[in-house]
Amino acid sequence: MKKNPQAFVNQLFVCLLVTMGFGGSLGLGTVWMRHQISATANLNRVLKADWERVERLIDEKKTVIETAQAPEKLRALNSGMRLGLVPMSEVSIVHVTDNTTDRLAARATRDSLIEASGRKSVPIAFKIAKY
Repeated sequence: MKKNPQAFVNQLFVCLLVTMGFGGSLGLGTVWMRHQISATANLNRVLKADWERVERLIDEKKTVIETAQAPEKLRALNSGMRLGLVPMSEVSIVHVTDNTTDRLAARATRDSLIEASGRKSVPIAFKIAKY
């Protein structure tokens, strides 16, 4: 049996074509991956710019609100509009000197007794200001 020298060339040619196709697909995959990385980086840059813009707007609005709620400005508006509002004189802090654990336990017991007795409401007392 004679060996045909063209058969070896055909095998070499097929292997060369397969190698070139595989290398080309790797190259194309690399270019696509770099494109995806670039697109993601651009999107992140745009999102960061939007985030900073929103934070800047929030800070501006906070500043406007704080200047509008300044005590001097509120007093000027009060006198300018003749509203007659007076600043709070009572302090809303209550200092507790007795044992808080006993107080809370008594409150819990009282609440459970009210629920057991079937009463739905608890009497409420209001202090009415005298002018």
